[in-house]
Amino acid sequence: MIKSMTGFGRSFSSNDENEFQIEIKSVNSRFLEVKFKGYQLEVKIENKILKILENELERGNVQIRIDIKENNKFQSLQFNKDRFESIQKILKNIYVNYGQRLNLSEVISTNDLLKIDDSNLIDEKIVLNVFRKALEQLKEMREVEGQQIYNDIINRIKCLNIMLEKTKGITARYKEEKLVSLKEKISTLIDNSKIDEFRLIQEIAFLAERADVTEEIVRCESHIKQLSDYLDKNEPVGKRINFLLQEIGREINTLGSKSSQPDATMQVVEMKGELEKIREQIQNIL
Repeated sequence: MIKSMTGFGRSFSSNDENEFQIEIKSVNSRFLEVKFKGYQLEVKIENKILKILENELERGNVQIRIDIKENNKFQSLQFNKDRFESIQKILKNIYVNYGQRLNLSEVISTNDLLKIDDSNLIDEKIVLNVFRKALEQLKEMREVEGQQIYNDIINRIKCLNIMLEKTKGITARYKEEKLVSLKEKISTLIDNSKIDEFRLIQEIAFLAERADVTEEIVRCESHIKQLSDYLDKNEPVGKRINFLLQEIGREINTLGSKSSQPDATMQVVEMKGELEKIREQIQNIL
């Protein structure tokens, strides 16, 4: 069954230190694109999340918002030794090279030398668990919307088949009527003048061939059948269906150019409209 690329999921959790909330949104995209917002996780955790997404979603523009709220009222502070030593080295170089002595307090504030001890802030296991729950919600929403898209496309395929059947009947009647009309006119011409009968028969065959749209209709029916089959596959088919829709569009355009009857032309216009609506829906499926 097809799946949509549009979805949303949200999950919460907490421990003694923190409250966690993760939201995941996805929309259609040719590739898998992921953007993190909110709290900046460690690179190793982000990489694990990316790996999960690659295995689960395949395509889509995905935004992940991570919010972490501390339950502890007071935060533990640490002395930023690396920063202190780096600044001291710079001040020493200034004195050696320029003879200018600067006090540390003139350059930075106390806050610059202190950092929050967040070593216990993030529980990787909880973060990944919350993420997976949000992801499951998103996938469920993708499946629900995928079913809605499937139902809509199936109905439009039924409309296409009805229109194609009408076109087949219209063009068959027109072809028969055209042949009868041509034969009558040619018989009159042959009776009244010296015309090469064999050459006339060739011309009739040529005109009849130009008016015959049997091949286009057969190919169109075949492509539409393939389209229905693709929709029932339990795998990503969006790109293959896009190609198939291009082929159906080509056959319908040829039908339009070869059909001079107003009724057939009207059916072709209607088929193009339905095909465009299917194409719009397909842009949002895997």
